[in-house]
Amino acid sequence: MWLSLLVVALVFAITIYQANQGLFSAIIMMVLTICCAATAYGTYEWVAVEWIAPHWKPDYAHALALGLIFGVPLLLARLVFDRLIRRSCLMPAAADRIGGGVCGLVTAFLMVGVMAGSVQQIPFGEAILGFSRFDAAPWNALSADAVPTPPDPNAEERNLWLSPDRLAVSVASMLSNGLFSGERTFSLDHPDLVQEAGWVNTVHRDVSRFAPPRSISVVAAEPVQFVYRLIPGDPRTDEPDEYEPLDPKGGSKFQMINVKLQNSARDQRKSHMFTLRQFRLVGRGGLDGSPQQYFPIAIQQQDVSDPVNRHIRIRKQLGGDWPVTDTVLVPRDINAEVELVFELPNGFVPDFVEYKRCARAAVTFDTSSDESDARASGARSTRSAPPPPPSSTGQPSATKVSDSGAPESPTRRSRRGQAQAVPDSGRGGGVRGLTTLANRSFFGDQLPFELRSYRSLRNVDTGRNQLRSGHLLGEVDKQEGGTDPVLSRFDVPSDKRLLHLNVGALKARSTLGRALSQAVKVAQNYVVQDAAGRQYKFIGKYALASVRGQKIIEVQYFPKQVGTVGGVGAFSRIKEDRLGNDGQLVLLFLVEPGVQIVSFSTGGSASRRDDLRSENLTAPQ
Repeated sequence: MWLSLLVVALVFAITIYQANQGLFSAIIMMVLTICCAATAYGTYEWVAVEWIAPHWKPDYAHALALGLIFGVPLLLARLVFDRLIRRSCLMPAAADRIGGGVCGLVTAFLMVGVMAGSVQQIPFGEAILGFSRFDAAPWNALSADAVPTPPDPNAEERNLWLSPDRLAVSVASMLSNGLFSGERTFSLDHPDLVQEAGWVNTVHRDVSRFAPPRSISVVAAEPVQFVYRLIPGDPRTDEPDEYEPLDPKGGSKFQMINVKLQNSARDQRKSHMFTLRQFRLVGRGGLDGSPQQYFPIAIQQQDVSDPVNRHIRIRKQLGGDWPVTDTVLVPRDINAEVELVFELPNGFVPDFVEYKRCARAAVTFDTSSDESDARASGARSTRSAPPPPPSSTGQPSATKVSDSGAPESPTRRSRRGQAQAVPDSGRGGGVRGLTTLANRSFFGDQLPFELRSYRSLRNVDTGRNQLRSGHLLGEVDKQEGGTDPVLSRFDVPSDKRLLHLNVGALKARSTLGRALSQAVKVAQNYVVQDAAGRQYKFIGKYALASVRGQKIIEVQYFPKQVGTVGGVGAFSRIKEDRLGNDGQLVLLFLVEPGVQIVSFSTGGSASRRDDLRSENLTAPQ
């Protein structure tokens, strides 16, 4: 409460001061504050990781970097403007004060928001001036003298009064898509920076908040059937532990990710102490593919002697159900591998997992399954069979068998060794140089959906529900009732494999984006390369985008004109360099069977390459 009161008081004081300075001065201060806030949020991670953490207390690096990068340039810039511009504009006093107050209010929200965001990243402990963003278990919650009042894991997140910290982050995120853009949009790495900082810092001050870049790796990723509520038994009466299975919410599934903590991730005490909220999974979800983040809700049980490996979400103790989210934990084995379980919405596409703000690793797993598929798969953990619902005595029930009498085998296997490390947060907020959307590229001959209503624009050749070549245009909403011959697949030569490379909503915000924009106007020369160094030029593309309020799909496919003039050209209705956030752009390449595609570029000397090895794009045989 005291922190919120301080925030309101500062907003009021700064607004009054700027109103007294007048409109002209307030406008200058507002513009400088916006620019400094956007610059601070876009660069403070890089400064914290590369310049502060290696030389001073790393737990304070992010808070110090954000405060300094915002405050010092703002102060210097204001002093320079005061020297260069010594006279304000002349206007009526009332307009001068009112206008100054309006601009001052914007300045006050941004200044206080950045300061509040910086303060909330300082490792105070569970609360800052009486303010705690989450209900968390106290440090000594499970000790004998603790008050048995477990936190509610479903309680809503608290916000500061007026939420200036969220406003400051929103402004910085918006500007990162435009004027202050870089290699990677800020919002892709930080869907909710305020929440992220709260997760990491809602721990006791003795638990570190920092793990250096490249200090974790992903060992495996696969679905699990249940998480459990642990009811400890009584060793005095030989009463065994009981495990009550818990289902995911409707429309969600449980996904396990096995993360290995390297030795470099140890804290100053040479230990791996952490809480689950100090891990974060970032990716895309929903119909619009918006960035989303989740923290783990369960972890593998600590009893390594038990032949069944269960993942515990709640532990019954001291008269209540204690979520493991805020329990201080350490890896249970000498390999320092931690099996984390996330509750994710169906269709969520992962990008990377992060540990203590700085250590990141790419994640890939099957995103095509829904809730029923996950249950039917009999998916196993990395060490044992899927734990079936236990009997009332706490012992596992018999293994499920198929109709033939043989034990059911899993249909999905862990992807050990496949996940590749990604560039870390020391890149100034950019996690990776890819402009392709992770896990949205694939091999196959299918169109995005069946086309039943379309217009032939150039050299269209069809047959047997296949598009052999040509340029088509259609409106998405008219497909269901369309009367044109159905097209559901591309005609792919039998000795080739068709790669759908999803490059997403590209804008001129990165080196590759600008190269693509220029390529659209001149010559489209997109190239992928396999592990053996062979290059393949693209032979088609399709895009979905909103054009003047209509959802449009446009397809070009010219497999026999690869690399020739007159083949694939610019779209007719869709502008590739103006795709909105809901747009999709997919490039098509014919490649040899069995090859692994490792890079993508626009060709020519001015282009750069995107590393695609973490996408695991291996063509079927």
